[in-house]
Amino acid sequence: MSAPNSAPPEKGTKYSSGKTTIFLRDLIRDVDIGIHDHEIGRPQSLRFDLEVSIPGAESPIIDEISHVLDYEYLLESLESSISNGRSSLLESLCSKILEKLMIPPQVSSATVQISKVDILDENGVLGCQMTRER
Repeated sequence: MSAPNSAPPEKGTKYSSGKTTIFLRDLIRDVDIGIHDHEIGRPQSLRFDLEVSIPGAESPIIDEISHVLDYEYLLESLESSISNGRSSLLESLCSKILEKLMIPPQVSSATVQISKVDILDENGVLGCQMTRER
């Protein structure tokens, strides 16, 4: 919705700031994680939420995937972190994923949230969230 008496910006207008966020949300994976004897060797359902910020909110110069950060790397970062050795702590797994998310040089920040969805008998989840910035 435009403000009264304002014209839309001209095509090609440069803005002074902004960011683009790509994300992967609500992905459930069964993962062998935990420190307790009853957890080890028994995969738990984890919900993953990943978010990456990139400076600027301009339209790509060309409407092709090679001109943006391909959001499929979010899934690849997650899957390779899960399959690359067991973690006992959510914090350790968050950190592994963040390392991979921060690899592309255009990424200014990344956030990973992991929730154990089946751990409580009541409603609610337990989890960990970490953010890294350049």
